[in-house]
Amino acid sequence: MIWMTADSVKSASEERLTLRGQMADLALVPGWIEYLAAEYAIPAKTQYAMNLCLEEVLSNIIRHGYANTPDRPILIRYKAVQENSSLLVIDDEAPPFDPLAAEEIPVEQTLDGTRVGGLGLRLLRSFSTSLDYERTPAGNRLSIGFSSAP
Repeated sequence: MIWMTADSVKSASEERLTLRGQMADLALVPGWIEYLAAEYAIPAKTQYAMNLCLEEVLSNIIRHGYANTPDRPILIRYKAVQENSSLLVIDDEAPPFDPLAAEEIPVEQTLDGTRVGGLGLRLLRSFSTSLDYERTPAGNRLSIGFSSAP
């Protein structure tokens, strides 16, 4: 298996970036998003949302899904769906986990210290236009939609 790090793969219909399941690889994502922004005229606001959502999802895959197995792959695909609409699709090989079925913890419980975490799903819903989960034969697939409309 060939690991891609600093380079992305471009095909006629999508862009791809493959990471290893380790936190250090998260540093490669902002540069890839900058490349996508330049290539597809993605506005700064959408670029920010993509970075934020990817950081949340990828760090959870690495910390929880791939706990202590740093060389497992994470494939990120970018698809320009329509003129002002795009999709990030994240595939992993972690045990089944549907983040959309997870309990959304009230903000008050995280702010008052009674619960740690639990705001990731709220963040994803706030910064994206669509979320879709599916179980794959190899693991999990999360699709995150973004709008670049003015």
